[in-house]
Amino acid sequence: MLYITGTPIGNLDDISYRAIKTLEEADAILCEDTRITRKITTHFNIDTPLKSYHDFNKEEATESIIEDIKHGKTYALVTDAGMPVISDPGFELVSRMQDEKLPYAVIPAASAFTMALVASGIASYEFTYFGFLPKSASKQREKLSEIMHHKFTSVLYESPHRMKSLLTEINKIDSSRIMSISREITKKFEQHVRGRADELLSKLDKDIPLKGEFVVVIDRYEEEQSEFTGTPKEHVTELVEEGMRPKDAIKLVAELRGLKKQEVYDVFHK
Repeated sequence: MLYITGTPIGNLDDISYRAIKTLEEADAILCEDTRITRKITTHFNIDTPLKSYHDFNKEEATESIIEDIKHGKTYALVTDAGMPVISDPGFELVSRMQDEKLPYAVIPAASAFTMALVASGIASYEFTYFGFLPKSASKQREKLSEIMHHKFTSVLYESPHRMKSLLTEINKIDSSRIMSISREITKKFEQHVRGRADELLSKLDKDIPLKGEFVVVIDRYEEEQSEFTGTPKEHVTELVEEGMRPKDAIKLVAELRGLKKQEVYDVFHK
């Protein structure tokens, strides 16, 4: 059996009775970083052996785990914090469990992005989780342009040393966009700040300390917010200059203007 086991994202008191029981009864706990998971097991007096399972060993480890489960072993898969698999290794193991028709279950826990979304005060009927942005500056601008023109609320993670750069890029695209920044969720210095992009940029490092992991919630792009009145070709060109890929810009302009993608493609490439 495999138990995909959620753990607290900060405050250890958030762990569930079911999660503790699962960690106690498993033959071994699969974890990204044994040092971090050991803090949890030590706090709750759990003596189950810890076994590393991370991006660098997951291919080899997955097959070994599958064989162990076939022979009757039970594993609990955890991440450093929150729900396993989300922006963390694990989906490959779940996929192999499905392929082999082996039993598994999910033990729920909080995820930082859902908690930040709930606390943002921004519409959450439809949203898209983007995880971490690419590290390459050019690819990050490209992805960010897509996010800033996305028709649903967007949620993403960012590290403290890249927050200023992120908000600077967002302000270049739309300084008036409503956003929410959350940090240190469930911890002593938990903070949620909502406002315009330019307001939040001015508060960074003063009212919003650059410490802890950040979750950024960005309000959806609305067509009526755009005052662009140029030609379709000019519209696509502007989006490309903001970092969007031409094919994505063509698709968006076609949607916004009620045109066929081929029409926009043709005028852009003339």
